[in-house]
Amino acid sequence: MNSTSAGQVYSFRSPWGAPIIQRSRFLQTLALGVYHLEGGEPVPGGPEIAVKLRLRLDSDAGIAPEETTYSATADTFVPGLSATPVDLMYGYVEGRNLLKGWLGFRLGRQYTANSLGWWAFDGGLVRITTPVYFQIEAYGGLEERGGLPLSTPRFERNGVWRGDRSAFEDRIYPQFQPAYIAPAYGAALESTGVTWIHGRLDYRKVFNQGNVFTGMFPDPVTGAYEFYQGRRTSSERIGYAFDATAASLGGLKGGLVYDLFNGYFSTYYGQLDWYAARRLTVGADYEYFRPTFDGDSIFNFFTHNPMTTITGRLDWDVSDQVDLALGGGVRSFVTDGDPNSFVSTEPNARSQVKQTDILGNVAGRYRYENGLFGLRGLFERGDRGHRQGGDLYGERYWMGGRWTGAARVSLFDWEDKLRPDRSATSFAYVLGGGFRASPIAQAMLEWEHDMNRIVGQRFRILALLNLTVTK
Repeated sequence: MNSTSAGQVYSFRSPWGAPIIQRSRFLQTLALGVYHLEGGEPVPGGPEIAVKLRLRLDSDAGIAPEETTYSATADTFVPGLSATPVDLMYGYVEGRNLLKGWLGFRLGRQYTANSLGWWAFDGGLVRITTPVYFQIEAYGGLEERGGLPLSTPRFERNGVWRGDRSAFEDRIYPQFQPAYIAPAYGAALESTGVTWIHGRLDYRKVFNQGNVFTGMFPDPVTGAYEFYQGRRTSSERIGYAFDATAASLGGLKGGLVYDLFNGYFSTYYGQLDWYAARRLTVGADYEYFRPTFDGDSIFNFFTHNPMTTITGRLDWDVSDQVDLALGGGVRSFVTDGDPNSFVSTEPNARSQVKQTDILGNVAGRYRYENGLFGLRGLFERGDRGHRQGGDLYGERYWMGGRWTGAARVSLFDWEDKLRPDRSATSFAYVLGGGFRASPIAQAMLEWEHDMNRIVGQRFRILALLNLTVTK
């Protein structure tokens, strides 16, 4: 069993001056795991059945009732907002190494993490592992979505705002779409049994159901809102990822994702590492990204322009106490029209223009017997502006780590040439401490103060308690 309790009290001002927001939040997570339900003495590599569960509660005492209850005379209502949302992060029964190692399964709410990204669903997964270096997965169920019981929109596709609309009429916030169950299925083919190379091919399709508003304004004659009803594609993608490692030489990773709904590659990437010396690694990264959205999103009507990033890096463990990291590169992206001079009346205003940013980062850390000290810095500069700065941090331990003290100070500056009024310099500091009361309990308290000319002063107090119990 593992639990985390975290309380936050914070205050900040809107960039427009008012209102001043004050919040008091409490986070509670609880994880439970029960293993070897198959009975008998556990056998390494043998059949195993287990139950795993994690719950999360986010309670915000600062949310006023008028923020969660619609009223025609108030302007503070936020559709879908809940003062005490409960999320079943995962909860499933799992079987492993059944039928002489051929069969594995999961049943319940579960995560998948692969080339298609993190995803959560309620349903079943079956895995067949063969003795000839590959395994097959097939799964199906309902995608976890905001507005449904014990759910959040954390792993939904971007571009749609969904939730429970039962408390107000269609004419109120038509952009807030009603939530319905979303059937989904997928499959994967993965290599096994070889340690130096690994590959996995994934396919997944998710459907939208129920009514979806097709316009933000009612019919001028009938006053009714138009909507579409019926099963339709939410997302459909296929992806592949691989990695290979030569112990004394280096490593290679790569992958790509093709969006079948939009008909183009949304992502492809490559990463190369060279172990130049025992303590020195030199690497290079390439990434292409083109945004995609849920099938019901209005964003599908607009252009989706790509962004490409090429970087190099160096990681050097100078000694057992000191390590350094350097990185830098370029990032280019495409826009429809020059963002510095775009107006719709100009000839060729919609012609594509490419812009490039220069990137850089540095990090270092020194570890000693009773603590550590580190620094981090970055800069991003281009025609649109810049973002640059860094922070210093340190930790100090007493009584064998029973007591911990921590501090951090940061200074960042950014400039937005498209919105000069949003340019600012920000300063922040954090002071904190921790106490390990026993091997199963650790507490921490932290104070944070941020300031810049746009938001003024922001304050936060964070208290954290972690409990871990095993048997």
